[in-house]
Amino acid sequence: MSTSKTRRASSEERIKEILEAGRIMLSEEGYSELSLRKVAAKAGIHLKTLQHYFPSKEELIQSILEYTDSLYSAAFEQLRLKSSTPTEHFKSYINYLIVDDKDKQTAGFFYQLWARAHSDEHAQKIMRKMYSNHTQNIANLMQPLNPDLPEQVRKERAYMIASLIDGAMLHIGHGKKRPAGIKNFEKGIVELALNLASNN
Repeated sequence: MSTSKTRRASSEERIKEILEAGRIMLSEEGYSELSLRKVAAKAGIHLKTLQHYFPSKEELIQSILEYTDSLYSAAFEQLRLKSSTPTEHFKSYINYLIVDDKDKQTAGFFYQLWARAHSDEHAQKIMRKMYSNHTQNIANLMQPLNPDLPEQVRKERAYMIASLIDGAMLHIGHGKKRPAGIKNFEKGIVELALNLASNN
């Protein structure tokens, strides 16, 4: 590998480490507590090194949100490679999202994102972009399950499915006590999502 390629790879790895540290800090401590200095310390680098990549807190926040979005796209592709049929890919991705609801960092991240987007127009803009990508992934999964479904209907149902998954976080997400008598919650969500995806 040439010196320039080595430096580029090293730089990309450093950026990933910074963004992962920022993602965890955002989910665990919140937007107001996140600072360039704290993220640099968590990533094990000097503040000036972090500022070389992200000069401001807002630039870092935007990159953290975009990085988080890319993690879901990567999971989407990995599950596609492991799935033998479109139905299997759909169900495995929906199940992945439900399991992800129970992750501490995931729950914290989205609670912080929703709260921030409620009062911050910039955060709201980024959140809309994230959900646009997210629902497009779901719509792409839906397409082979019912090719005759009108595109607008498919898009609407993709948002419905995303809402089902987000809502599940409030009941079975990290730190939540499962409601009494609710046993097949996760399986039911997958079945509801599949019905929305495949039925007219």
